[in-house]
Amino acid sequence: MRAMRAEQFGGYEALKLVELPKPTVTDGKVLVRITAAGVTPLDHTILFGNFHIPEVPLVLGNEGAGVVEEGGGTDFPVGSRVMFWGVYGAFEDGAYREWIAVRKEDLCLIPGGVDDISAAGIPVAYLTAQVALTLVFVQAKPFWRQRSRRRSDSPSARKH
Repeated sequence: MRAMRAEQFGGYEALKLVELPKPTVTDGKVLVRITAAGVTPLDHTILFGNFHIPEVPLVLGNEGAGVVEEGGGTDFPVGSRVMFWGVYGAFEDGAYREWIAVRKEDLCLIPGGVDDISAAGIPVAYLTAQVALTLVFVQAKPFWRQRSRRRSDSPSARKH
């Protein structure tokens, strides 16, 4: 199987096309044939040696999309289009390859009408938006409470 692997840290020239064994399915993992890999800021951070944990050589890519080849059971039958996100590309080999063994809990079916390239970029973008909105809500909640109290205490609010 072909893979783009970082042989060292320091930049894009460290990525090399290599041949690796095709992953095997183990308990709780699903074999996915990659159709698209997401590229995230984490990949850049790792490749340039600014992430403290990974060791080289390492196949980058913590999100992607593909087709279930084996091990998906009834939740993800063979042939299902899926997207995934996880520790791949940081703590174990990632999505910049032809096949990957993904934990079932990291998989999500791709909705109809969403192409694989778009789906490969959804997980990290979604997570970023969710965290941002959660933080804004948590920080703004006291402001909203104060503002609603002021409105209910105002003379114009009492007339209605």
